[in-house]
Parts: sequence; structure tokens; C-alpha cells
Amino acid sequence: MFRTLLATGLLAATCLPAAAQEKLVWNAASMDNGATLSFSAPESDHGMIGFVCNKGNPTVLVGSYIGSKGLKADEPARIILSAGKVKKTFTGKAVTSEESAAVDVEAGATFDDVKAVLAGGKLMTIEVKGVKQQISLTGAPAAFASFETACKG
Repeated sequence: MFRTLLATGLLAATCLPAAAQEKLVWNAASMDNGATLSFSAPESDHGMIGFVCNKGNPTVLVGSYIGSKGLKADEPARIILSAGKVKKTFTGKAVTSEESAAVDVEAGATFDDVKAVLAGGKLMTIEVKGVKQQISLTGAPAAFASFETACKG
């Protein structure tokens, strides 16, 4: 269900103006039962990280979409997010990407941990087994505020 919500959020991000088609940006989208937050390209299903919530649930699903090296589907895995002096580790499992043959990672988190890392600096590093990727946090705090309101509303 979380994967469906995240996919829906990434699709909702494609409805944004065409001016930023090639650039990855922070997008928040609300749905009847929750919300998504993603760093993705509008008009595309390409994204690097996504967050999904269900209304009233204190857990946020974090999905890293940068691939991995040495992980197999359903193995225990971690996503490490760091920005500035803030570093958070989320434990979850490896999942096979529906769009490619890559093995990505999904894990549970709290709103406070996600908020802390998204406000921790100008850049965030996403790390999973064998892969590190740095992304911009420009626009992340504002998008997170919309995401959190939709999740808790």
C-alpha cells in the first residue's frame, strides 16, 4: 500500500508546471488517506527519495530510489540520511524497484527525524549499502510542512 501511495505521489508531482521538467525538486502531494513528499523530476517518474504517510499514523515510510550494491530483495537494510550535523539511520528492507531492476531500500521513520534531517543544512546525503548520493534541500522544509499538515490533518 505504501508503494502505491508513493507512486501516486510521484505521479502527482508530474502535474507541476513544465518549467522544471529536467530539474529534481521537492514536491508534496496530499491524498484522501495521507500524503507524499518526494525529491523528483516533474513530468517524470524519476526520483531519488520519497516519504509516505497515512493520516493518523505516526510512522513515515522512507523510500530511497538510488539503487544499492550487494542487497537482495527482502534483506534487512538501512537508509542513512545526513545533512549538516544531523544524521539519522532508518532500518527497513531491500525492495526490488517496479520501474527498473534496481534494489532500493524502504524503512520506517518518525516525523521528527525526517523534519530534523530536512532542516539540517543545504545538502542531504542519502546512503544505502554500496551507494551514496547527495541532493539539494532547497525547498525541502516548506514541502515538508505541507506534507506534515496533510499527514496529521
